[in-house]
This record gives sequence, C-alpha cells and structure tokens, in this order.
Amino acid sequence: MNSNNKTTVRLLIEEALNQGNLIVLDRIVHPNYRYTSSTDQMQGIDALKSFILGLRSAFPDLKISIVDQIEEETKVCTRISITGTHLGDFLDIPPTGKKITVQGIVISRLENGLIVEEWELLDQLMLLQQLEIAPV
Repeated sequence: MNSNNKTTVRLLIEEALNQGNLIVLDRIVHPNYRYTSSTDQMQGIDALKSFILGLRSAFPDLKISIVDQIEEETKVCTRISITGTHLGDFLDIPPTGKKITVQGIVISRLENGLIVEEWELLDQLMLLQQLEIAPV
C-alpha cells in the first residue's frame, strides 16, 4: 500500500479540478486512465483533461470539497461536495445562472502512485433539480 494515495487523489481534486492546473495530471494520472459514472465513461488522460476544461467552463467558480477519505490497499474512497454557478454549457444544458451544491462519492484505484481508474456516483437528480431541468 502506498501511504501517499490519499494525497495523490487530493492533488487531482484540489489542483486539477479546483484550480484548473492540468499539468499536475501528468504526474499523478496514468496515461491509460479510465473513468466510469452512471451516465458516462472516458478513457485516457487527454479525455480527463478535456472533461476538466469543460466542467470548469460550465462552472467557472467550481469548488470540490473533500468531506471524507478512506484508503484501503490500492483504493481511495472520497466523499465530495461540489459547488458552483452554472455559467456555461453543461451536458447540452445552456447556462442557467443557478448555483448548485451536489454530493458524491469517488473511488480511485492507484498503481505505483498513479490514478489508474475511478468510479463516481453523484446525486444527479439533485443537480438537475437545482438547474431547474428536473421537477422537484
């Protein structure tokens, strides 16, 4: 077990996602990175970079807070809280100007200190309700 796995996942969230520092990804993410959520899949570090750029464009004030982290062998489970204001296109939804707060869980698998794979589960219904796309 690598005791720096939680730190590596924190760098992904705090540096790449929150600050838009994509250069850090080359140090902490495996080139064959895989991501799976209930509605999406992506493969490769370039796809991750594009996703982050799109997310930060849709929510320029994006802030992902780490609520809790648990590490077990090669996996890190991170409970997150996401806040932001919808000011750009997101999932083919034009900007609404609405503020969002969404909770989620991400499980990251690491090999040799690099994030290889992640599984994410977000409260997407809450997100769509806050954007006034889904009924409350």
